[in-house]
Amino acid sequence: MDKKLIREKLSWYRGNIISDATVIEVALGWKLRTYFFPKTNRQAGIFYWHIINTSHFNFDRKISLYEQIPYFQKLKQYMKVKKSLRFVQQIRNAIAHWQLDEWESNENEIVIYHPNLFKKIRLNDKSMTEFKEHEKYLLKTFGWEQTLKEKYA
Repeated sequence: MDKKLIREKLSWYRGNIISDATVIEVALGWKLRTYFFPKTNRQAGIFYWHIINTSHFNFDRKISLYEQIPYFQKLKQYMKVKKSLRFVQQIRNAIAHWQLDEWESNENEIVIYHPNLFKKIRLNDKSMTEFKEHEKYLLKTFGWEQTLKEKYA
């Protein structure tokens, strides 16, 4: 298969996954903001823009904070949310940092690998469907129905 086409498909996967993961990260950040500051006011804005929505407070830290809050832990969907967040984070980090395996990739499946971990991820219709299901679940759970409608209606 043409290497250019493989790289283009990898770019398509990267663009979609990173873009969608960013929306999920923002939704999680907003969920955290509204937990600590249910009403929108100056303090809520400062908390969101100077703590939650900074490069220092990355996706992993947002997920970790979510995982530590007893209120969220008591919700019946907590384990599923946690699993979905970690799935999205894992695939987002892999797609952003792992290397393309041109030898194993083809028109139906792009393979990326981490040379130090000896791990591979296969990006194909099945993996994208799984990613999208986690995305839809998280956006719905975090109250981002409008984003869901705009994207999937």
